[in-house]
Amino acid sequence: MEGLVVVCVGAAAGLAGFTQGVAGFGSTLVALPVLGAVMDARAATPLGCLMALTINLCLLARLHGRVAWRELFMLLGASVPGMALGAWTLWDAPEALLKGLLGAYLVWCGLRGQLGQRGQLSCPASEGAPHRHTGKSLPGGVATGFAAGFLGVAIGVNGPPVVAWASRRLPGRDVLRGTLAGYFLAAGVAIVGSQWAAGLVTSRVMTLFGLSLPVLVTGLAVGAMLCGRISESAFRRAVYGLLMAAGAGLVWQGLDKALAGV
Repeated sequence: MEGLVVVCVGAAAGLAGFTQGVAGFGSTLVALPVLGAVMDARAATPLGCLMALTINLCLLARLHGRVAWRELFMLLGASVPGMALGAWTLWDAPEALLKGLLGAYLVWCGLRGQLGQRGQLSCPASEGAPHRHTGKSLPGGVATGFAAGFLGVAIGVNGPPVVAWASRRLPGRDVLRGTLAGYFLAAGVAIVGSQWAAGLVTSRVMTLFGLSLPVLVTGLAVGAMLCGRISESAFRRAVYGLLMAAGAGLVWQGLDKALAGV
């Protein structure tokens, strides 16, 4: 049985690295279902979060020169009061409704992008081109950061709102991927730290994480190489497709919880 666990952990790591290498997010979206098939959530969740933390650290080290720092700090700053509100309403939050509404919003964002409404969305930027900030993004960014902080604490989902907003506002795939890596790295440090304090990062989790690293890094390298070979429009379509998949998954979870409560 342990051999099967190691194989599945390797498969999850390869998928996680490849997906995030291509799109800049989505590692836990693909890794957790695989990990959850062979281990309980108390081990699968911290293991998936350690993988995501490592991936984002690697991406940020490579793309730190392409990060939209003002937008990143704005998102992180706005997340703090959102987290406080999420913690305050944690026990009374209608989780099924929140997941359903968030999922429907993500599906709408993905469909809107896939249908070609990308006039201001796809502004290709090369590796060396300077990033230009726009004041128009500030109100939406503050609202997005607040919503991400609130949802992260209330229902355990903070990434999709940030991805949906950033994919429409940040020019070029590298600026998008670098900024997302910075946001998810900061959030990941807090998440893994809390899991460590709660005793979830066990010696078994660390052993499996160590075994997964070669496959994780290989998947990330292959995904990043593929991302560099595809066009800007194909990259955006991949991002929108992942948003739709994440949204559909949240809608399903919301319906499942709602029906379970009936």
